[in-house]
Formats: sequence, structure tokens, C-alpha cells
Amino acid sequence: MWKSVLIQRTLPLTISYLLLIIAGISLDYLLHIGNLVWVGRYLGIVGTIFLASSFSYSARKKKVIKGGALKFFLKIHCNTGWIGTLMIFVHSGIHFNAILPWMATVLMMVVTASGHVGQYLLKKVTEEVKIKKKEHGINASIDDEPDQQHYWDTMTVKTLEKWRTVHMPMVSILLALTTIHILSIFFFWNWK
Repeated sequence: MWKSVLIQRTLPLTISYLLLIIAGISLDYLLHIGNLVWVGRYLGIVGTIFLASSFSYSARKKKVIKGGALKFFLKIHCNTGWIGTLMIFVHSGIHFNAILPWMATVLMMVVTASGHVGQYLLKKVTEEVKIKKKEHGINASIDDEPDQQHYWDTMTVKTLEKWRTVHMPMVSILLALTTIHILSIFFFWNWK
């Protein structure tokens, strides 16, 4: 069971995601202790810039950006996405005074989990399943009747291949909620 591709790849990603949540809660707590809650407001702006820069990967994939290795842009996407999510998570704080920002925060965490698992895990799982098939001399296609371990590994790959059909609409909804949140801030800002 511990040699399963799902366990070997999911466990580190789950730990990384939990560390993101723990770091966000801890930083927010430290800001409250140090009477620096106002810093969280500006972390939202910086975090949004980080998340916006993570779209360079999509721009490179769609050839809007012509130069550079796709792998490099994926690394930028993952790192700026993680940092931006952390900053916005701290920005949202542990406050329940507005529904829209919390909806956006929850959706951001779901999108982060989806992207975290989907993008990284799919590539690694696919590579490892191919290696396992070669090691065991399995030339069967995914639809053939494989042994138990191979069955679960291929099912994992099939499931993860569909992650984008969920991930991309959630990103679109997150962008809409973020835009509404930013516009509402400007609308209700005390401009005096």
C-alpha cells in the first residue's frame, strides 16, 4: 500500500497544502499579537499581484508569451501561486465580517488545492505508472484487465487527467469574485 503512486505523491502534496494553511493562520496570529493587523490589508494587494503573475504559465502555454521553457513558467506558476495564496489567506484573516471575501478565500483555497494536486501530481503519476508498467512487463492498455496495483494506479491517472475540467471553471469564478471584491473596496472606500 505504501508503494502506491497515489500515496507516494499525495502525502507530500497534502503536507505542503496543510503547511500553507498553518503558515497563513500563524502569520495572521502574529500580526494580531504585534498590533500589525493593518499589514494584512496590504498583503491582499501584494498577494493579488503574485497570483496575477502566476498566469504567465497559462500565457506561455497558449503562446501569448513566445520565449522561455514551459517548465520554468510552471515553476513560476506554482511558486507565485503558493506565495500569493498565503498572502491573501493572511489578508482575509480570521474575520467573519463579509461574505464575498470569504467566498473568494474559500474558493481560492479550493483552486489552490486543485492546482497543487492536479498539475504536479498528474505529470509525476503518469511517469511513474509508465515506469511500473515497463518494470512489470505490462504492455496492456488502460482499458485492459491489469493486476490490482496497476489498476489503482491507472485509475488515479484517469481521474487526475480530468482535473482541468474542474480547475479552470473554478479559476474563472475566483477571478469574478476577486474582481467584485476589489470593485466593492473602491466603491466603499472612504475617499475624503
